[in-house]
Amino acid sequence: MKEHFPLFISSRGKKVLVVGGGKIATRRILTLTNFEFEITVVAPNITNEIQQLADDGLVTHIQREFRNEDLDGKFLVVAATDKREINKYIGEKAKELGAYVSVADVKEECNFYFPAVIVKDEIVVGVTGDGKSHKKVKEISNKIRKVLKHENQSGQP
Repeated sequence: MKEHFPLFISSRGKKVLVVGGGKIATRRILTLTNFEFEITVVAPNITNEIQQLADDGLVTHIQREFRNEDLDGKFLVVAATDKREINKYIGEKAKELGAYVSVADVKEECNFYFPAVIVKDEIVVGVTGDGKSHKKVKEISNKIRKVLKHENQSGQP
């Protein structure tokens, strides 16, 4: 039996907190912005990509360090700072509040994983190897992208 169950949930109006503004946070945010989440990013510094998303109104950026009250009312929390102890703390506190938590640097502290997400029109596909087999997941995701691209061009698979 598998430990992790793939579940597609309604994202509409769900509040997401991303703590951190680096490369990993950027990747997670870019995935999340494909959906109807309300995303808040708390970080003193952010990448140009996150800044552009904030400028476009797709995320709200709060330029400061994390505070406990940032967790209030959050459905999903991503701890993606460059500080191990901060990520661990955020993960523990968010779980106490009942949030889904992704701790970027320690998968054992997560209670969900980000799959490889492929979005094409009304089709959404998530592929994961339970945090393992990253190369295989990438290969399969690329094959799915090609199939969806071909279907879009020809009108048939």
